[in-house]
Parts: sequence; structure tokens; C-alpha cells
Amino acid sequence: MFINCLFRILKKYSVVFVMLLIPMRAIAGAPVPGSEFPKVDMMHLASGKRVPLIQSGSVTMVNLWATWCEACKVELAEMENHLLPITGPTGSKPRLAFVSLDKDPTMARAWFQKNTKATDAMLANLYSDAGFELAERLDADSFPMTVIIGKDGKVLHVERGFKEGKEGSDQVKKIAALLQSSL
Repeated sequence: MFINCLFRILKKYSVVFVMLLIPMRAIAGAPVPGSEFPKVDMMHLASGKRVPLIQSGSVTMVNLWATWCEACKVELAEMENHLLPITGPTGSKPRLAFVSLDKDPTMARAWFQKNTKATDAMLANLYSDAGFELAERLDADSFPMTVIIGKDGKVLHVERGFKEGKEGSDQVKKIAALLQSSL
């Protein structure tokens, strides 16, 4: 009897519980459309300097990835194919930021050098979050994770995870279309 009663209570209030979790997650730092993207400096691997990851007045795509993440590497190849034609040879408009979560940033640089076609453009947009500073602030729970930030510094779109094949390709095309439309 107690179990039945508990089950009825849980069933009745489960929607309320789930509704409460959504705002709590947003407060905890998980990016949601309309929220402010955290102002954070990251190590820019090409220059060796800590620089602001986003700039006011620029649309930016931030992609959290790592060499130990197989889905991340497949997604990066798709992104290179679909995003660089939009951003130009330097990947600067809209801005791209590929943020490596590798503990050793040289692994990310070496992977880009070996596996990308537009190596210079990709390396110019490579950052390091070896200490998971940004990943923790974003409450990143799956990788890769892509966040599109508008000119006003607010999150426009969040994409978590990546599936190979048509679904993954469509996901990257959606990101490309969102970037194109937000310019």
C-alpha cells in the first residue's frame, strides 16, 4: 500500500519536479537560448596568449571537443567542410572557436595539423581549456558541445553530442545555417 501511494505521488508531481529542474539547470550555468554566455579568457594556441573567447559585436560559435572524443573528431571534419565556406579562409566572420579539453594542448594542435585540410584556418581558431574552466561554467555534460553566441553575447543555440552519418551532417548544416542567418 505504501509503495502504491508513493508511486501515485511521484506520478502526480513528476511534471512539477521536471519543470523545477529546467530553471535550476539554467541557474547552474548550462547555456540556454537567451542566457548570457560567460565572459572568459582562453589560451589561444596559435598566439600562446590568453584572450577573450567572444567579442561584443561578433557572432561566435564555440565548440568544446577533445582528441579522446571520437564523435568530436568526426564532427570537426564535418564542421570544416560546412563552416569554412561561410566564414572565409580564416574562419573569422562569424568567429569560430574550437576549444580543446585535452590536458595537453599540444595534442589538439597535432591532431589539427594531421587531420584538417584547411590547417591554418583551423589552427587560427584553436583554443585550450585544459583545466575545464569553460566546460564547468557551461555545465557541459556531453561532448562535443557547440554553442552559438549572438553579437549581443547571448546564447542563440546549443547543440550537445554528435551522431555520425546523415543525422550528424544535418546537425552541422543546421549550425551552419544558424551562423549564416545571424550575420
